[in-house]
Amino acid sequence: MKPTSRVSRLYEVMDLMLDSVGDPLALKSLAASASYSSFHFDRIFRELTGFSAVEYQRKRRLRRAAHLLRHEPDVSVLRIAQDCGFPSNAAFAKAFKQQFAMSAKAWREGGWRSYMDQQVGRESDVSFFVAEPGNLDVILAPYCPPEPGSVAARIRVQPLPAIHLRYQRFFGQSGAALSIACNDFICERERRGDTAPGTPWYGVFDEDPGFTGEREYCYDFGFAGDCRPDPSLGTRTLPAGSYACLDFAGEWPRFRSMYEDWLDRQEFWRLDSTRPHIQKVERGLDGSWRGWLALPVKKR
Repeated sequence: MKPTSRVSRLYEVMDLMLDSVGDPLALKSLAASASYSSFHFDRIFRELTGFSAVEYQRKRRLRRAAHLLRHEPDVSVLRIAQDCGFPSNAAFAKAFKQQFAMSAKAWREGGWRSYMDQQVGRESDVSFFVAEPGNLDVILAPYCPPEPGSVAARIRVQPLPAIHLRYQRFFGQSGAALSIACNDFICERERRGDTAPGTPWYGVFDEDPGFTGEREYCYDFGFAGDCRPDPSLGTRTLPAGSYACLDFAGEWPRFRSMYEDWLDRQEFWRLDSTRPHIQKVERGLDGSWRGWLALPVKKR
């Protein structure tokens, strides 16, 4: 059964906005797809996300552009601006500088790294933690780069099947706050009988985590499979394809280490920005967490 609650309808509209990030934003059409008037849609959207629909889509377009500038070096700035829905290069240049405090050219030449470290800070190192509330030291600790080659040696590129997910969407939370929220969600679902201990959980982030400030975080967390209908949950299908996977057990590796120790040095693979970052986690009988991180990749 497809969820029909106010929140889940907005989830679907937001996913449509992400899929059509380069298209003109027709607020009236978006509102109609969620069964609201334009006025009520924008009000409810702001209550849920902290931003108007127009502002939210503008920020997503700019983050997608920043993502492409980093990961698609062969694509021109003008083409990226067009693909992200900006009517002219001048409009894109102005909006990009307002958002990131530098030009797109400077960003592409390495400015993204200083922005990630200085503006976003430790949150840019986010993996998708689900640590227990009483054991947050690993999340609060500063990022330490891995020994060169140590993460790359553990990565395998493999096809993953599509995953049909029931999820809760979290806005404006990251780091320890997001970890606690996800843990609470797990406990609640186990209490309700929707899932059993040991059930795999999936965290999903549709953009480069390093370029997204805490207020703008949009993170999906949930479980695969069927359970009794729940209109408070969204549904989505995580796409099949090639992913660079990093297994872990009893540790919390970070996507940043996968980028820096493996992806940024790759001559064969590059990030596929059309698919999300995924983390799978499950709790063992001894209470420890294990799972994998998965970066979507494509051949250069």
